[in-house]
Amino acid sequence: MSDEIFNIIYIPQTVDYQSLALLSLLQNTDYSFRLIGNALDAKEYALMQAICDQSDRLECMNFESQHIIPHGTIVNMLHGMETSPLLCFMDSDVFIFEALQQSPAELIGKHHVFSSGGRIENDAEAIYAGFRGGAGTISPDGRIPLATTFFCIYQQQALQTCLQKYSVGFEQYRLWEQIPSAAQTIIQQQQLDFDMFDTSKLLSVLLHEMGYSKKYQPIDGLVHIGGMSGRYLQDMNLNEAVLIHDKDVPTIDQSLSTDEQGHQVRTERDIAVKRLLGRYFYIYLNHLIGKSNKPQIVSDDAHINTTVQSLESNMAAVFEQALHDPTQSAIINLIKHT
Repeated sequence: MSDEIFNIIYIPQTVDYQSLALLSLLQNTDYSFRLIGNALDAKEYALMQAICDQSDRLECMNFESQHIIPHGTIVNMLHGMETSPLLCFMDSDVFIFEALQQSPAELIGKHHVFSSGGRIENDAEAIYAGFRGGAGTISPDGRIPLATTFFCIYQQQALQTCLQKYSVGFEQYRLWEQIPSAAQTIIQQQQLDFDMFDTSKLLSVLLHEMGYSKKYQPIDGLVHIGGMSGRYLQDMNLNEAVLIHDKDVPTIDQSLSTDEQGHQVRTERDIAVKRLLGRYFYIYLNHLIGKSNKPQIVSDDAHINTTVQSLESNMAAVFEQALHDPTQSAIINLIKHT
């Protein structure tokens, strides 16, 4: 078992169905996990505590708040609390469907940052550019490698040195006035064009400026679902049969989906497919734990259909395997009866 612990942040009303992703992590890694509540109420945090009581590889804590705390702010606080040389964190909707043998230290190697995972609506072979969106792995001009935000390992000493120099952490930066002056200087010197820096993207720029190295690498079997925590899910009735149709997904001229360097850029279609698949798997995971009917999807898009069929099969296999493990079956029993 590795010494490092992976932090997984949960926002309200996600602990039950997203715990199926946690089961896949318990099955296919020997990692330990710290479940982090972001403004959970007492009832949902009690569920998280009960889940963690089932395994010595799990622990938890809750940041109490009347409102959801920005993701980057939570990660900044975790950095300040971490006693290991490495800060490890991943999204709560990351599944690992194949055995991952490498420890966090082996994954990061001699680099200062390691990241993995993309989006299921994206072209798995393409390189996505840009500061907006977690999946970008390179700056729009193709010069600066960027870390994704889905599965991450940071060398704490490098991170602390950068934070002290620039006063920039994992936050999003939407306005020029938000950015500390030392970081503004770097942006101007590098002549970076941006409409926003998404979570950790400005930090990536500054780590690059300081000469720290970043490695992005897909991990076999690691899948980030995405789109399962948005406000557009709040009006969905899990007690009704749900038909999800791709009629609202726009078509797009493929020439508009790449930049001058040939890198992929995020389009309106990508965002619409993200939300379609997010709705589908939000309902499907609730279906597995007995809280909804199985959703149906209507699409002529081969990528959408193949993605749904493959992930359904893998998720069902995780659920079935968990039923035959005392610890994991106890977790299933907890999340089915909340």
